[in-house]
Amino acid sequence: MLAACGGSGNSDPNSPVPPVVDISCDDPAAAEVMQLSVTSPIPQDLDELVDPLPTTEIYVTAMLPERCPGERFPLVLQSHGYGGSRRTEMAADGTLYPQDPGLTAIDEMTTALPHHNYVVISVDQRGHGESQPQNGGGYVRLNSPTEEIEDIRHILDWAYDNAQMLHILQEDGTGIDKDLRVGTLGYSYGGAMQFALAARDRRVDAMVPIATWNNLPHSLAANNAMKQSWIQTLCLFAVIPSSGAVIGAINTPAMRTMCNNAAIRDVTAFNVRTLDDLVARISADNARPRPVTREEFFSLLQASGTHRVRASQHSGDGAALRAVPTLVMQGNRDGLFNMTEGYLNWRSFRQAGADARLLTMESGHLTPIAAQIDGTGNCGGVQGVYAVLAWYEHYLKGRDDADFDALPTVCISVQASPNAPASPEVGVALNQMPVGVQRGAGALAVTAESVEVDVRLAQLGPQFVPLVTIPEDGYALAGIPTIGKLSVEPGFGATHEAIALVGVGLRRDGQTYLIDDQITGYVEGSYTTDVYLDEGDPLMLPGVGEILSEGDEIGLLFYEQQVQYSVVLSLTSLTTVLPFGAVNYIAGRPFPNITSNLLTPVVDVLSNPNPYRAVLEDVQLPVFKPGEFAGSKWTEPDLLQRMR
Repeated sequence: MLAACGGSGNSDPNSPVPPVVDISCDDPAAAEVMQLSVTSPIPQDLDELVDPLPTTEIYVTAMLPERCPGERFPLVLQSHGYGGSRRTEMAADGTLYPQDPGLTAIDEMTTALPHHNYVVISVDQRGHGESQPQNGGGYVRLNSPTEEIEDIRHILDWAYDNAQMLHILQEDGTGIDKDLRVGTLGYSYGGAMQFALAARDRRVDAMVPIATWNNLPHSLAANNAMKQSWIQTLCLFAVIPSSGAVIGAINTPAMRTMCNNAAIRDVTAFNVRTLDDLVARISADNARPRPVTREEFFSLLQASGTHRVRASQHSGDGAALRAVPTLVMQGNRDGLFNMTEGYLNWRSFRQAGADARLLTMESGHLTPIAAQIDGTGNCGGVQGVYAVLAWYEHYLKGRDDADFDALPTVCISVQASPNAPASPEVGVALNQMPVGVQRGAGALAVTAESVEVDVRLAQLGPQFVPLVTIPEDGYALAGIPTIGKLSVEPGFGATHEAIALVGVGLRRDGQTYLIDDQITGYVEGSYTTDVYLDEGDPLMLPGVGEILSEGDEIGLLFYEQQVQYSVVLSLTSLTTVLPFGAVNYIAGRPFPNITSNLLTPVVDVLSNPNPYRAVLEDVQLPVFKPGEFAGSKWTEPDLLQRMR
């Protein structure tokens, strides 16, 4: 007999959703995987340059649990990262793997969810996987509400219309057309899809966005300073040959113009250091495949993300930030979408009235150029994949378990940077995200009224400006560092606009580390708030998490050059080193640890000297003792005893 088909745990009469009813039978149908396609009524693209077809074919995989006649299950809709593709095979059983690299564990979980009594539909978004133009698919427009999101909404309509075949739980009588019980899952590109979808479709009941952006221009070029190596690597994903349509992304002409001028296809790309540089190139008459105006460029980049939804929800375009239960997972060492972007997404949904939780981890978008090694999706004792499963059990099935009860409002991984991920997993649970200096019992006030630095031409290594020496064990640096005002001007020998490159540093036992590999650029000028974020906020550096020891010095690091803001040598070098390995990370997964000198970034000293003078005012770092500081605790209760 098949027992408890609806999921594990006991029904909670006070649950926010009606509990799923278990059905048992003597001869359940076997679990099943279906490879299908859905015809979206949305054209392949809006750009006449590609001669688009009037409809778009979207390829999906449906994974059905073992089931009894008439049994219905909640749906989990999953999408991939940029350049990736859908999951096409079901796991052998429901085993989850929290010890695996974080985003890999999420992929594994996607294919295991049917064994936990969910229907999973995994989607190749337009321009990806099989949903590419040669198969009747479309062109990538970065989760545009008028293209990709309408495709996804049509897939939900299709799932409702075929609920009997797919055994999906419909929700009639809610006042929502073609309603069904549905949660969303995805990282990177597939994370941002969820924000844009939930803002325009009331059917979404729960979201798990992972390692994704708040505002894409900020991610790629905070304060207009371009993360050159990241932009070039992303553009690489769009040019890898994809015979059989399994990898890569086929972009709309506007995105191809951006990549042709900003990426390793152009030997002069090292001169494109700011967004103004890029816009000047892509809007020129000779830009190919066609010129792109500044307005079109930003409209494309800002098509999705919570920042865009919040800015436009009163504009009449039908988008609104709803109180959708949202479990945000973000990587401490993610160089593309950092912890602060996760915090801003979490904060937005909290302000909208949602149950929103934020877990940080040691996985995400990692780069081989910086020799980063991937970590798990856990926040100390809070295991990421079990947190996700508990989230769906609660909000899609109306059931609670110990994993849901243990979910904090905020959990920050504070695994030691110099040895991560080999060092023990450590996390801090909090009632709120610490932003800036913390006060009160258990807090260590780390501030600086003013910091001034002169970063010289061809400087060897970063300049470290210490702010505090940690007086004893038991402290953590955890949260969002802030700056009240920052001014940058060219230094001696500068030949172009200066870019200050600033991070939070740790000096321990005579060695200096950039905490969580996080760095932010500021183009020459004066700032009191981040260019592409909310005006009411101070300047926010990427969030960080670090367990501290007596004698540690914490402060700021200033670089003349840094790998995330440097160009990669050449496309030939990358594809020579990564002819097959690229498949493993273009979906938004962490990069492999590649140390070949072919991946060494071009040293910009000769062509782009970057000396500068920077003045910072009201610098604040969040440092406190978990367990003593109000609303905080270690996720490992015996941590300090074990450390001693």
